Amino acid sequence: MLSDKHFKIFFIPNQFKKARLGIVVAKRNVPKSVDRNLTKRKIRALFRIHQIKECGIDIVVMTRNGEHLDNFVDTLSKLFSRVATRCAES
Repeated sequence: MLSDKHFKIFFIPNQFKKARLGIVVAKRNVPKSVDRNLTKRKIRALFRIHQIKECGIDIVVMTRNGEHLDNFVDTLSKLFSRVATRCAES
C-alpha cells in the first residue's frame, strides 16, 4: 500500500501479464457525481499512458480527500512510478 494526502493505492500481484485497475471515489469525499466521474476518467487516462500497465499487478486507487483534486496528475504519476518500482523489485 502506498498513500499520500489525496490517494491510497493498494496493489497485489496477479497471474496476468497486464495490470488491472480498480477505482474508488467515495461520495463522501466527492459529493457531485460529475466530479466523481471526471476524477475516474482522469485516473483511467493516466493509467493508460503510464508504464505501470505492463506490470502483472492488480491496483486499486482510492481517493482520500476530495478537496483540491483538480490537478492531481503529478501526484498520481509519482505514486504509479513508486508502484512500478516495487513491482520490478519483487
